Amino acid sequence: MRPPVILAVPLLACALASCQMVPATGQQGFNIVPPAQEAQMGAEAHPDILKEFGGAYDDPALQAYVAGIGQRLGQASATPAADFRFTVLDSPIVNAMALPGGYVYVTRGLLVLAGNEAELAGVLAHEIGHVTARHSSQRISRAAVGDLLAGVVGAVVGVPGVGDIAQMGAGAYLQSFSRDQESQADQLGMATMAQAGYDPHAMASFLDKLAQQSRLEAVLAGRSPDSTDQFNFMASHPRTKERVQAAAATAGAARGGALGRDELLSHVDGITYGSDPKQGIIRERVFLHPDLGIRFEVPNGFTLVNGEDTVIASSPQGGAIQFDTDQGGGGMTAYLGQRWGAKLRLSGVEAIDINGLPAATAKARVQSESGPADVRLVAVDGGGTVYRFLFLSPANDASFDESYKRTTYSLRRLTPEDRAAIRPLKVKVVTVRPGDSADSLAASMAVPDHKAERFRVLNGLGGGENLPAKVKLVVEG
Repeated sequence: MRPPVILAVPLLACALASCQMVPATGQQGFNIVPPAQEAQMGAEAHPDILKEFGGAYDDPALQAYVAGIGQRLGQASATPAADFRFTVLDSPIVNAMALPGGYVYVTRGLLVLAGNEAELAGVLAHEIGHVTARHSSQRISRAAVGDLLAGVVGAVVGVPGVGDIAQMGAGAYLQSFSRDQESQADQLGMATMAQAGYDPHAMASFLDKLAQQSRLEAVLAGRSPDSTDQFNFMASHPRTKERVQAAAATAGAARGGALGRDELLSHVDGITYGSDPKQGIIRERVFLHPDLGIRFEVPNGFTLVNGEDTVIASSPQGGAIQFDTDQGGGGMTAYLGQRWGAKLRLSGVEAIDINGLPAATAKARVQSESGPADVRLVAVDGGGTVYRFLFLSPANDASFDESYKRTTYSLRRLTPEDRAAIRPLKVKVVTVRPGDSADSLAASMAVPDHKAERFRVLNGLGGGENLPAKVKLVVEG
């Protein structure tokens, strides 16, 4: 498409004279985004964040609790007059993010992992630091000048969802900040925490929990314990405990201040653990949806992310899968050729049967932002609803073919036993009684495997530590 190229000249001219003073840091920063435009950018992107991460978590009391901590921190930040909006996302992923204009998000998965209010405050303060330092708009400015064509895959190939899956595979919403920006956000966040009355060193203690959680997630997904998927907090915020401690020294953050363990535990008691049945359930590599009445399994090494309308799975090797639905029926080969893949050069169009459901498949070559890619489309007639798989892999890379085929043929109707197994899981805070041990408490966890490991990560326990007075368990809701 030619329009982005035409826009490049005025953007570049603007960029050459666009160093702005950032009040929060007192430093010059390259930025072509006017401060007044940042709120508009955040407002426009806010619905997309909600859509991709399950929407806002339906617990007004919890939302108010997090927003209260956030506003307290915002007023103690380098820009106390700034407007911040805080949202708990209904996602089991452990992550946090911020948009220009003061939109700050934490997932319920992160709240489940936090051990006290100060650790949660550390995450929020870090994100506030990114906002006040205008890191997002600086990154957008560089991207606008450096690569005006990024993120337009869907428009180029004309297939709804191709652009989304390519961007999600690259962590579009969770792109990492630079090392300097992360350190600056740590320093600003710690100063904010101290000003608000929290122990700033809780920011470093939470990294221990995040590291344990990251290793556990990798093991559960069949990956190396040292690997990290792009949706993980440790991937989107690449920091180490040593770097955070160094930032604390630079920021002059002294120990002391509130931790608020009981306050945090009282608010996460009863929070949903893992997937919510109304959005579909993720059980390791299996996705089950009681309303749609279907299940499927993604390949080993893929990480599943459940959005409001779309399920995304990705692998570190560059493979990606998108699953969604559409209204329709009839011949699936016609559906592929005339509707879903109408603007693609489809090849190998073939009618197939998937566990008694009429279906069709075809493949095409597309140009993604990382180069040529192969796409395989699979449309399945569910009787008024079309179940759709979009499989993406690097061009001419046949290593995904067999695993993608297994995923395709793993789609089937739920059995009564499947439906009975779909029960929500909740976090329950319990008081430790005499005679309780980590092993005995872990044995009562309503999780299918790795009970001891999950219990220790959930409660921030290393090896041989004494149990705290209260612990978090996972129980059936």
